[in-house]
Amino acid sequence: MDISKLLEKAREAAERRNYDYAIALYKQACELDPNSIDGRRELRAVQIRMSKEKPVSFMGKAKLMANITKAQGLFAAKKYDGCINACEDALVIDPGHVGIQVLLGKALAQAGHLDTAIQTFEDVRKTRAGGDNKALVEASRNLGFAYEGKGEIMKALDIWSEVYKINPGDRDAGQKIRDLSASDMTKKIESGTKDASKGSLARSIAKDSKVVQRQERDHQEIRSEQDLQAAIQDAKDDVAKNPEDPRYISKLGDLYRKAANYAEAKAAYEKAVSLESVNPQWKFKLHDLDIWKMTNEINELIGKVKAGEVNLKDDVVKRRQALLEFRLKTYIEREKLYSTESGIRHTLGGIYFDLAEVKKDRALYDEAIKRYQQTFRDPKFRIEAGLRMGLGFARKEQYDLALKRFDETLATLEVKDERWKNLQYAKADTLENSKKPQEALAAFLEVYEVDVAFRDVSARVEKLQKSAGGDDASAAG
Repeated sequence: MDISKLLEKAREAAERRNYDYAIALYKQACELDPNSIDGRRELRAVQIRMSKEKPVSFMGKAKLMANITKAQGLFAAKKYDGCINACEDALVIDPGHVGIQVLLGKALAQAGHLDTAIQTFEDVRKTRAGGDNKALVEASRNLGFAYEGKGEIMKALDIWSEVYKINPGDRDAGQKIRDLSASDMTKKIESGTKDASKGSLARSIAKDSKVVQRQERDHQEIRSEQDLQAAIQDAKDDVAKNPEDPRYISKLGDLYRKAANYAEAKAAYEKAVSLESVNPQWKFKLHDLDIWKMTNEINELIGKVKAGEVNLKDDVVKRRQALLEFRLKTYIEREKLYSTESGIRHTLGGIYFDLAEVKKDRALYDEAIKRYQQTFRDPKFRIEAGLRMGLGFARKEQYDLALKRFDETLATLEVKDERWKNLQYAKADTLENSKKPQEALAAFLEVYEVDVAFRDVSARVEKLQKSAGGDDASAAG
């Protein structure tokens, strides 16, 4: 189907900033030729331009959700053409919506439009799915299948290799890599036999065998010193081939760190920074390396203190505080750059809390509590955030707030595991500090009933029981 005239009209409308008309024309063109790479690419470009100039209204957001629901329903019903149209309607409102882009790619692939499916998945891959690893893996998996469907085996292999790197231990990805490697080898053998080029075939097989062995090493866990040294050599080879690519240099730094070679790891990360100073991840890898080094040095000192060198205790305290100050500085910077990343915010909350414990500074507890209030909503961090938030309120003698947060967090636990014991103990301790000995005793007894050896719960129960007995005796007298 020739859609060139429609595309030309759409381009003219876009140049006049008549975006609605341009989008309507592009969508019409894509409906006539769903596999048009130019049509989809230009449609997306206009959608992005319009979204920047016309922010989404409240009604637009409601319409977006309706289109998403419609698209999902059509995909489930295997009405792929309808799903494609609904996805494009949603992307008019939010062209950066990763979930809809992935669904569009899947619908295009299912409808047999592999060229535009690949284009759509590649767009998600280029943006790293906006930091959403789960969506990135899903898009990459489907991209691997699409390349395989087109017979582009080496591209499919590269994509599945990326999936494995993003999601180490992925059995499906590992199996795909082996199957596709074998498939590619078979094709070359058949082609070589047919052409009777036995000498070149043997060289090709030998070369491919090395490639396959390298791929297998890439997807195996490093379990021995020999594995680690082989991985370092592979990384050096990659750097030699790509001396200006900071990704390969950074990977070499990661392996040197794994080998506990601080100097070489630092040199690699510094090289990555010099090549791409605008990318903060290389600088943060340098920071993490220094944190690792400082932590190891502190642990060595602690070992010496335990061995009897008690004169090193003050040095341990100073180094611990210096480590906390350094971590605080780098994680404040990370929080500014990655404001939506819960893991960074949660870690920063922990740093503020630990510094507050060292310095007895209530303002630092406030900073910690603020981060924990934000990460409490995330199921991955809820228990730890709830515990430390409660402890922060307790340290500030805001006992009612502390108890409320302990109870709220305890209510989310169904099993009386270590996390439950820590929360219940903290609650009991807070009740005792807030002059509620009977309630504190009851709370400590719950821990005692589950684990009599937990911390000093036995002594705390005994102390409160004696206190209660003395009060009863006084009252009787």
